[in-house]
Amino acid sequence: MPIVFANPLGFLALLGIPAILLIHLLQRQSQKFPISTLFMLDAIDRQSLKGRKLDRLRNSVTLWLQLLSVLVLTWLLIQPRWTRENQVQQIVIVIDSSASMEPFKENAAEQLKTELSRIPGQLTTVVYTLMESHEQGDRLYRGGSISEMTDSLTEWSPANSAHSPEASLRVGRSIAGTAGNLIFLTDHLEDQLPFGASLLSVGEPISNVGFAGLRIEPTEDSDEKLSWQATVRNYSDEPQTREWFLSIGQQRTETRNMSLKARETRTLSGKFPEGIDRATLNMAPDDFARDDLLYMVAPEIKPVYIATNVAPDASEMVRTIIESLDNAPLLRPPAESSESVPPDLLIATYNPLKPRPLPPVGIVLLDQQYAPKEFFQGTIVAANHPFVQNLNWQGLIAKSTASVPLKGYDVPLLWQGDRTLVLLRQSSEVNQLIFNFDVGQSNAQRLPSFVIMINRFVNQLRYDKVALERNNLELNQQIQVAVKTGDDALDILIDSSGATQTVPWNLAGMLRAPLDPGFFAIAQGDIPLLDASANFADTREADFSAAASRSDLNVLPKKIMEKQSVSDPMWQAWTILVLLILLLSWYLLNPPSKEVSVSHPTT
Repeated sequence: MPIVFANPLGFLALLGIPAILLIHLLQRQSQKFPISTLFMLDAIDRQSLKGRKLDRLRNSVTLWLQLLSVLVLTWLLIQPRWTRENQVQQIVIVIDSSASMEPFKENAAEQLKTELSRIPGQLTTVVYTLMESHEQGDRLYRGGSISEMTDSLTEWSPANSAHSPEASLRVGRSIAGTAGNLIFLTDHLEDQLPFGASLLSVGEPISNVGFAGLRIEPTEDSDEKLSWQATVRNYSDEPQTREWFLSIGQQRTETRNMSLKARETRTLSGKFPEGIDRATLNMAPDDFARDDLLYMVAPEIKPVYIATNVAPDASEMVRTIIESLDNAPLLRPPAESSESVPPDLLIATYNPLKPRPLPPVGIVLLDQQYAPKEFFQGTIVAANHPFVQNLNWQGLIAKSTASVPLKGYDVPLLWQGDRTLVLLRQSSEVNQLIFNFDVGQSNAQRLPSFVIMINRFVNQLRYDKVALERNNLELNQQIQVAVKTGDDALDILIDSSGATQTVPWNLAGMLRAPLDPGFFAIAQGDIPLLDASANFADTREADFSAAASRSDLNVLPKKIMEKQSVSDPMWQAWTILVLLILLLSWYLLNPPSKEVSVSHPTT
């Protein structure tokens, strides 16, 4: 089995060998013994007391005992350990995939290589796993090469919003096992990490100024033009100056300077030019470039074309309802217009005493014309349904008119006593919101709940309509688009920054905005579905005031050595041996004195 030394500095104890030899080479200082006569002294060789101080090395038991004690003590100090056979050490690195890691990519690779290179390669077989911290994160690398693992970070692009790494750390611990090591690589400090993870932080405070918000709305003086308002924030504790300009295609405005105080937030504003639906705000780049560009699209919701079939006395009420809807133009009758656009919704009045077919997709308002004087009695109760959620109907006053014949699949939304006041009729053939009371003979028009319910029904139709919509989204935001379904449905095409991606139509519910800022478009065949922009909007990730560096990996090599090797089982015996050698050497250097009795002659 290979042997390693847990404390290589223990070899310094071998310096005791030349020290002992030097001591034994030095001359002993002569000692004086007072005696009465000279004939009792043995003849000894005369030694020089003023010449050289080094004497020849004399072979003695104490010399060899002292040298042996130095060797045994060195063996104990270097802490020899024998590696186990066929051992694999798992090291899992969970790297923070939030956007704030982007300025520290190179530093992260260098620090990771430096820290992991301290692990002794001859100790065990090491398998490295590098994975992202968010729940849908990819595994960036798995293998035994530190260089290949750090090289994989060159193509890595952190772009997620702030998130908790707990789920990924749990997965990392399951990969590493109880004997493996788990590392969390980030740009800020963490007080306590779960699952026994060690922290490697590579961040540092940087000065960042960027766009923090966007608002687009119609101008007050004209409904045809849109105005935009962009929020700019200085995240640093020092004043900053930046240049900015607005670009539209190949054209751009003059560059302007903007000075911001520490932590100041300022708003830029302007208008979309006539016939322009895309523009870009550009700011001078800094260390964090993700929020230096703001892509703007003139928003436009999908239109819902409305036709009417109402009694003359209800036309004013229906006109008021249509005016409360967003982008819901009223189609003129075919005799008055050459438009060939089919209506998406039909608003109709219905007299139960004169039954006729109801529109397949529509809003039905009861109009009995001659309503009785009696009113509905009882408590008004609303169903647990999104169309009536958080709406107050307690002020509704309606007359007791005839009812629409109910069907088995009708969903009551509102009722009073035994009477269903509002119902939803949906099947594969129809989609109808039916107000089962005479709206014109009630106070429903003065209740906000009445208009809100109609808006919710129209918005559901708008959501299900396959048509173009324009919007401004955040990075990685979930996208909701309606697509054509069925066996002959085409795939979805996503065009982002010139790169095209194809997605099956049945995965439309899983679409997300790009991870990088820019314009993008979604289409299904020749049908455009979405024209949008994706912008960075997580202000927490743009603030680098709390970024810091710290490494808790200095104990990692020692932990791996202890887990993958066994210590000398005879260290206690070696310790006792050192003590015995020292005792024996002391005894030989200080033997017990022998008393000699001398008899004196008597006189």
